[in-house]
Amino acid sequence: MSIAWDHQCDMLVVGAGGGMAGALEASDRGLEVVVVEKSAWIGGATAYSGGTLWLLDNPFLKARGIAESREQARRHMDAVVGDAGPASSPARRDAYVDGGRALVELMARHEVPLVHSGWADYYAERDGGVPQGRTVHTLPFDARRLGADRELLRPAAIVVPANSVEVAVLALGPRTPKAAMTWLRVGLRTILAKLRGAVLLTRGQALVARLFEALTRAKVPIWRETPLVELVCEEGRVTGARLRRDGQLVSIRARRGVLLAAGGFARNAGMRQEHQAPVGVDWTMAPVDDTGDAIRLGQDLGAATDLMDEAWWVPGTSPPGSVMLHVWDRCFPHAIMVDAEGRRFVNEADPYMEVGQIMLERQRALGRPGWMILESRHRDRYAFGMTPPRMTPKAWFESGYMKKASSLDELADLCGLDREVFRGSIARFNGHVAKGRDEDFRRGDSVYNRFYGDSRAGPNPNLGAIEKAPFYAVQVHPGDVGTAGGLLTDEHARVLRADGVAIPGLYAAGNTSASVFGRTYPGAGASIGASMVFSIRAAQHMAGVNA
Repeated sequence: MSIAWDHQCDMLVVGAGGGMAGALEASDRGLEVVVVEKSAWIGGATAYSGGTLWLLDNPFLKARGIAESREQARRHMDAVVGDAGPASSPARRDAYVDGGRALVELMARHEVPLVHSGWADYYAERDGGVPQGRTVHTLPFDARRLGADRELLRPAAIVVPANSVEVAVLALGPRTPKAAMTWLRVGLRTILAKLRGAVLLTRGQALVARLFEALTRAKVPIWRETPLVELVCEEGRVTGARLRRDGQLVSIRARRGVLLAAGGFARNAGMRQEHQAPVGVDWTMAPVDDTGDAIRLGQDLGAATDLMDEAWWVPGTSPPGSVMLHVWDRCFPHAIMVDAEGRRFVNEADPYMEVGQIMLERQRALGRPGWMILESRHRDRYAFGMTPPRMTPKAWFESGYMKKASSLDELADLCGLDREVFRGSIARFNGHVAKGRDEDFRRGDSVYNRFYGDSRAGPNPNLGAIEKAPFYAVQVHPGDVGTAGGLLTDEHARVLRADGVAIPGLYAAGNTSASVFGRTYPGAGASIGASMVFSIRAAQHMAGVNA
């Protein structure tokens, strides 16, 4: 039975986030493209992100005099990711290494300026690591260039016109020359923008806005508020999709293929209960429409999945009415993390995904989450989340979110910790501080740890004693910025069945697909980088390139 198609195109992209890079690549190669988006907003999780891209063997390293070969890049992927399963096969790891160049070239063709971020690789000490980091980001973007369409961009939580590295440095306060210069630079940028009447976007919003502007120039349509309802399969091949648009069911034919780049399942309580319990939907920063629809529709066609128990974990807390993720504040001196019994169990300054995995393992073992402990000097000197020092909201204490005590025993009682265990943990930690070396978890030993340190704190920029009252505590959970597991794909982003055979016409990228990085997060912008790289790989394959 033939299908009465309402619309036709070459490539259908489901999701107006990182998949927009694939749409732009396909348009450049002469394909007719349509992008559909479930929500009213353009940007997906990318708009919420730091807007950084972790790209190996990229020209911005070479411009800084940092020589990197393809072989070095491959060695680092092997050292960090390793044999983590089919999603991170050698072919996919190589595709990511090589695909970074295609992404950089795409951005250059469409005048999207990229600069080196200066963010350290998360595992720089491993073979092939780069202490200066492989992360890049785009420059601030004046939203006035989009005209009325600027209202279509997904709003972001951080509105300060600072890039991701600057935001992290601002959290230190003006305690170091670098931090003071960052405060001055961001302040001047803010003042000049106001004087010019500019509406500056940074981080993920700047990246999304530039892609949106490029797609608009290329006349690639984006249908908002158009959820995917069904994938159409004819004789074993995906030939299009049924969508709900303006309240009507419409069918669109995709002659070359359908790219699913619609996010993961962070907001789907049932899927999280099935794959990630006890983690639910209360501790995620993913968009509210991140409900796994595309993953489930792929499974309905027999697609295999991988890494469904993984997420982009970040330690999280829950101040009244919101969720706060903790990337940098746990790394500063005068803070530690303890489990539900009061025992220190992790290097607090290690990469957030790794810390989140350890937290989840400990929470499952004890049945209760742990705590982040702050000493008075932490609250006096550093931001907690994005809350400036010495400006702790009264509501935090009134709601019970933050505990405050004049002694460690009192704090232990308020948190339900074992006094003896807790005191022992603090005493041992303070002993490490006095030596300038964390003999239990090596906090402050790595490049990544020290990147978030306070150089004025002493020989170890990440260590500071817990001894000066008042003391504070906040219960901390394994939060996330999205799930990391999904449909299994190959090096061309083709969706695979359990037997390893590709489903013709069906592709996936971003959080709809299982991560090429396995169970690690190697550098700032890895997830957004992979989303865009594999979206481009999908477009190239549909266009007959690298097929």
